[in-house]
Amino acid sequence: MGDNTKSLDVIGLISGGKDSFFSLLHCLANTHRVVALANMYPPEELSLGKPSRDLNSYMYQTAGHGLMPLYSDALGLPVFRQEISGSVFNPSKVYEYAVDNQKDCQGIDEIEDLMPLLRRILHKYPHANAVCSGAILSTYQRTRIESVARRLNLVPLSYLWQYPSLPPPSAGGLLDDMAAVGFDVRIVKVASGGLEKELLWQNLMDRKVRARVEKSMRRFGGSILGEGGEYETLVIKGPMGVFKKNIMIGDEGMWIEQGGGGEAWLAFKEHAGIVVTNDRSEPADGQEWKTSLRTIGLWDGEFEELFRHLRRKPPFITDQAKPENTIQSQVTGQTKAENPSKGPDHWETKSVIFRTQKMLTISNMTSHGPANNVTDQMSDITSHLLGILAKNNRSTADVIFTTILLRSMADFTALNGIYGHMFTKPNPPARVTVACGDSLPERVSVMVSFVVDLGALAARDGLHVQSRSYWAPANIGPYSQAVSVPINYENGSAMVYAAGQIPLVPASMEILNQMNSEIMNETELFQKRACLALQHLWRIGKAMSVSWWTGGIAFITGEIDVRIKAILAWEIWKRVHQKELWEEEGVEDDSLDPWDKKYGGLGSLTRDEAEVQSLPDLARLSCSPSVEPPGFFAVQVDELPRGCDIEWQGLGSTNPYVDLVSFVTISSISSDEEFRSILSATLEELIPPQLQQATIYTQRTALLSGLNVQVVPCSAVYGPEGKEVAAGIVLQQA
Repeated sequence: MGDNTKSLDVIGLISGGKDSFFSLLHCLANTHRVVALANMYPPEELSLGKPSRDLNSYMYQTAGHGLMPLYSDALGLPVFRQEISGSVFNPSKVYEYAVDNQKDCQGIDEIEDLMPLLRRILHKYPHANAVCSGAILSTYQRTRIESVARRLNLVPLSYLWQYPSLPPPSAGGLLDDMAAVGFDVRIVKVASGGLEKELLWQNLMDRKVRARVEKSMRRFGGSILGEGGEYETLVIKGPMGVFKKNIMIGDEGMWIEQGGGGEAWLAFKEHAGIVVTNDRSEPADGQEWKTSLRTIGLWDGEFEELFRHLRRKPPFITDQAKPENTIQSQVTGQTKAENPSKGPDHWETKSVIFRTQKMLTISNMTSHGPANNVTDQMSDITSHLLGILAKNNRSTADVIFTTILLRSMADFTALNGIYGHMFTKPNPPARVTVACGDSLPERVSVMVSFVVDLGALAARDGLHVQSRSYWAPANIGPYSQAVSVPINYENGSAMVYAAGQIPLVPASMEILNQMNSEIMNETELFQKRACLALQHLWRIGKAMSVSWWTGGIAFITGEIDVRIKAILAWEIWKRVHQKELWEEEGVEDDSLDPWDKKYGGLGSLTRDEAEVQSLPDLARLSCSPSVEPPGFFAVQVDELPRGCDIEWQGLGSTNPYVDLVSFVTISSISSDEEFRSILSATLEELIPPQLQQATIYTQRTALLSGLNVQVVPCSAVYGPEGKEVAAGIVLQQA
């Protein structure tokens, strides 16, 4: 843990509770430095011991807030504090910062009080570049902290995000891990059925106390981690090397207050606590606690087994598939360099617009002007997009997926700034970005396709995690991990548009490379990267309730070994859809997002195990021994983000029996005329009445003139078994 991490200077958000301090440990374990602590407290006139709405703030823990200055001496770090003046002005699950709201002081959301606090810390420590929080399952809290962090150019860190689902998955495992490093965690508030006031000031790290809490949660519903406000805690002792001293509070310094609904909390006298020296001898380097901190592995068990299986038994690769200095094209019988149908002088783009009752797709958009640089071209595309959206009574907030094709990945940073200005609302569209080099038409530096939802904004769901964690790569910027759109309100099914996933190590956001303890050849390294990128797609899919992928696209790069990569990608895709890989899969944790608990209705509190969806859906795999994996193409392009050689893209369905997507291949063709004839006939025969989008992946772009399809120009296309084909077509119904 931490080997590949670039060190950051971190501001730790603390409430006194267990999660914020445990998250700090993971910052240190990932080689970051903590420079200051930040805390929010209720208005002074609402003194401790007096019941108030602030003790029930959904954003901040305020029980025991008067003890926060003690942590400065205990941890040897400065503690900065800020009074909470705002309220819950925006109760939505996903936070949207609106400048207009700040004109009215009564309309300031309480999260905005964090801004002046962090600004004060940055003035004192201008080198600070990250902020750490203890968010575990709460989208409500995470998105608000991310909003503040990004506006201050701070990297948000949430190393506990989705912690209960990380291998090995266990909701109570987080408490075990806290106990292992020497935390002393006192319960200072109870607010759930079955949690009696006798639990106050009990040490949650004591197994008997945890057993009582767990029993109550099972009986009355809720999270053993306290994520829904079931209880609140204060950490009074932690591992040496982090906690330089301990906090002590005598019985005479506290008393119990009680509120409505069975709530009870501890109030503390002013200056009740004292800080005392640790009663244990200090290790020489103060780092002994790291040996007790559980290392969060990179892999889910199934994907680790997937990689090991491929490494033990690599797919059979014939001599025909082995790379040569010049690979013969199975499509034309000529070398790719000699292919007369490929090249910027041989084709032009055609913008294609499809509109159905539910969706609007705008494909192959390029600049209409003479500009050659990518920023001017992107600005022109943006202008035309806004015009099309206006004619259809839509805005950029309705765009749910984009495909960005660049001539060079070096243009991405410049383009991204202009692109980002289009999407200012929460949950921007998911996207895939690849560079096609000279496969794009002459003078075209960028070509973009958009999918626009014509349904209600409130009916969509999005996943936009911008914080670094162990879970999956953070999406910093104007794109979401996934956007879900309902397709059938009667059965609740939805289509999930997932962003392209590359093999980043989530905690460090660095590309997976050779590990110090394991040296692999290039083929094995590609296999490992392909498995990791697909695991990211899987975790995102599971978070969005995907039960079946309608198909998968593996974008790959390379020179002489690309065919082998296509075969390996197919083997990974095929194997991950075999029942045997998932038969030992554990039951998913059903811990709840606290927002769902408070605002989502009682129906969201519990789920039967039978209702928990698996990915892939095991019932569908069990219905027949010959269930084929979803459609697959491996598409060779010039470049991928961050210099990767694999990127997975998938479109998911929450209903495994809804097949709205077809993958069609056009095999080896002897002539251009035959290709054009078969392509036209194929599209005419296969296009469904409610076509939402037809996408063709091919190197034979000069032959596509006049066809109403989205085009992804590429160097080669491979279907199942790694067989090279003339074209791959994806047809999606509305």
